[in-house]
This record gives sequence, structure tokens and C-alpha cells, in this order.
Amino acid sequence: MNELSHILNLRDLGGIPVAGGHRVRHGRLYRSASIDDITPKEKRALVRDLGVGAIIDLRSGLGRTSDPYVPGTLQVHVPLVPMRKTMELTFEDGNLRQFLRGKWRPDTYDVCGIYRRMVDPQTAPRWAQIFRVLVDSDGSAVLWHCANGKDRTGLVAAVILKALGASDADIRADYLQSNWQLAAHRTALLVNAAQTGKKPRVPQMLGPLLEARPEFLNAAFDAIDEGYGSFDGFMEDAVGFSIAEDDRLRSLFLE
Repeated sequence: MNELSHILNLRDLGGIPVAGGHRVRHGRLYRSASIDDITPKEKRALVRDLGVGAIIDLRSGLGRTSDPYVPGTLQVHVPLVPMRKTMELTFEDGNLRQFLRGKWRPDTYDVCGIYRRMVDPQTAPRWAQIFRVLVDSDGSAVLWHCANGKDRTGLVAAVILKALGASDADIRADYLQSNWQLAAHRTALLVNAAQTGKKPRVPQMLGPLLEARPEFLNAAFDAIDEGYGSFDGFMEDAVGFSIAEDDRLRSLFLE
């Protein structure tokens, strides 16, 4: 997707196999990092070339430095981690400066805990909103994004793929793909940290916040099982999906 070079970590979930011999339909489900820097030409490409009809911004208030309007799309703000509840993910939203000044220490936070909180009962209305956008898309593509397209975006992709019937191995493979998609971006952040003259320990402290790790995703799905009894329970109680809505989701996004 070279014509969309200002969008990091952009990819189509199409082609991922699911139960029953089907695959995720190409050109319907896109995930990415922030779209704040896209040009007018790229906005047109999102709609004309990718067929995007709805865009979901998963960032919390402090991370939304801008909210670029993309003509021809429904744009929905669904902060998956409310700022009043946790400050951890503001690192992904750009608080490297505060970190380097010693005002914020990510090694005191539990990243697995962040993932667990993204699926606790207080976030149920947000998951319902995300899936409502999907089932109301009526054949157009849906794009969801956060700052780097790694944590919030990665978890949303994983839950959608799980709902569509993808295997745990394929869900994990898509999630971990962010590590090489963001490799250059991660290197730039570490170089920035080194150039500040901080102790060598700084890059090690940054590690958990710059990487997608299997244990993070596992923590979220374990929390779903603990809180809802099963993933099906999550879809029924948190998302509010009926059998008919589940069938519609599959008809829209599987081939």
C-alpha cells in the first residue's frame, strides 16, 4: 500500500482462514496506526481504492492530537481505554518526552493488566459500539486505528478474528506482525532515547511498550474467559450479539 505511506502498520485482514473452510473477505477489514498525517490524496485513496466507509479511532483524549476528516466515511470515536481509568497507554499516545524527563516510568506498570482492562465489563459498551459499526457497514470496508496500531488496534483485530472463527495461531500471527511493521519506528524511538544521554537501562524499560508480545494478548483472552465464562459469553453479554447478528457479521466479512 505504497500510495498510503503516511499510515504506519496498515494491513488488510483478508485471506486469514477461519473455521468451515472460509477466509476473511479481502478489502473489508483494515487495521493501522494513526491516520493523523494522511494527505488529501491518501484520504481519497482510502475511500476510492480501499473502499473504506467507516473509520474507528480507538485513542483516548490525550492521544488525539488531531482528528482528520475523511470525506465519504463515517468516523467514530471509541476510546477503548478511558483516560480517567488508566494512564499507561498514553506512552503510545506520545508521552516519550515525559518519560525521558523522569516523570513517567513504564516499568512500574503491568502491560498485561492494561490488556485485561480493555475487556473488563466497563468497556462492554465500547465493544458493542465497535461491532455495531461492523454489522452496519453494509459491504463497505472498516478501518480501525490507534497511535501505533499495536495494542488497542491489535486487540480489536484479535477479537474480530476470533468472532469470525480464526484459529488462535492465526490470530497471534496477525497480532505479532506489528513487530516487524513497526521495526523502523521502534528503532527511531530507541535512538531518540539514547541521544538524550539517559542510562542504558532506558531502552530496556521501553521494551514492553514498543513490542507486541503473546503474553499481552493471552492476558486479554484469559480475562474474557474469567469475566464472561467464554468468548461466546463475551460476544453475547458484552457485545450484545444475537445469533442473527453473528450470522450477519460472517456474511459481510467472510468469503
